[in-house]
Amino acid sequence: MHRLLLALVLGLGAAPPARAQQQPPTPEAEEPRPVTPEEIAKLRREIEHETRSSLELLFDGHGEDGDVNNELSFLRYGARLNVKRGSGTTFHLSVRHTPYAMQDDVIRESGLNFALGAASKRSERVEYQWELAATRFSNDAWSVTGLLSVSVQANDGFRYTIGASRSHVEESMLSAVGLLPVEGPFAGARVGTVTDNRATVALSWQLPAQFDVIGQAALGARTGSNVGTNAFARAGGGPGWNAVARSPDSPISLVRLGAWFEYFGFADDRLGYGGASLIDSRGQPVPPEALGSDGIPPEPSPTNPGVGGYFSPASFFGALLRLELRGRPSASVEYSFSGSLGTQSFTGSDRRGAAGVAASLTLNRGGRVSLPLAFHWDDYGPFTQYLFQARLVVLF
Repeated sequence: MHRLLLALVLGLGAAPPARAQQQPPTPEAEEPRPVTPEEIAKLRREIEHETRSSLELLFDGHGEDGDVNNELSFLRYGARLNVKRGSGTTFHLSVRHTPYAMQDDVIRESGLNFALGAASKRSERVEYQWELAATRFSNDAWSVTGLLSVSVQANDGFRYTIGASRSHVEESMLSAVGLLPVEGPFAGARVGTVTDNRATVALSWQLPAQFDVIGQAALGARTGSNVGTNAFARAGGGPGWNAVARSPDSPISLVRLGAWFEYFGFADDRLGYGGASLIDSRGQPVPPEALGSDGIPPEPSPTNPGVGGYFSPASFFGALLRLELRGRPSASVEYSFSGSLGTQSFTGSDRRGAAGVAASLTLNRGGRVSLPLAFHWDDYGPFTQYLFQARLVVLF
């Protein structure tokens, strides 16, 4: 189809404009404009991007605030091979190495991840993707993760996605990698390596006058070694207005103003470290060689969060206003920006402000070599966190 379209455009560019019996054109029937060489080159680049395989070099940096138990940082790097097969199907194979560190490098661990997956467009209205991955951590733990989803464009204005996923909870060293206490109730046993297991549904609905509604919902449970099974429910969504909606090639192609409302809740509060904490019940530091001697109960109770190492309030509610910008100021530069500002409240905390910023920039878009960059920052929940991503993409 793409080759046919390219041939048609090349043919139009080479043919002289037709005339109707040498009569002067009327306002209702203007002569067709010849296709420019720039438009032909742009179409060639787009077809090349859709049909060529690629190699990506991956770099991710993550950080957050909090005490020694909660502050987790890492710099992840790796490579991903994307192989095009047939019409609309891309297989990918990736390997990533992640060195994890806690505050003051009290404990350092790492993980090596291998993943295989595919994304396919079965028709103009149906797409699916899947991935299966395995991670081996430096403390000899193994974890298997993955995802499966199907997206359906039901009509020109309504789209929905149904999926299931299993992913790592990278909020602390305990949740991401797991810890091995040498004393206390878990002496000699692993604690943590938490995974998020969920079923999800998401939708978007285009309304008249440039309005839209988006929404998503999830049910699932988080599980891990010696941290119990913690069921949760999540829902979010809100309306938006596309104040500007133009061609993707415009310097400003989208300006969207919207509102976002979100709720989630867990069966147990598992933002605790009892039996694997680096701070004891008296607030004193626990050295790694005495891990497990903190004297904090590991089981959840009304006055004590259970061991788990991840944010899991009984109730969380957030309400945000959002601004989104997107555009392409030149053929080789593409950008997006979104900012959120609002309020949040959750169990054990008074209502307070919430904010977030996300931005992306792609350099040399459409070329054989491109550089996508992305940054995200937010203070949702009890901690502030940020994420930086860089990709070097080479077509071949």
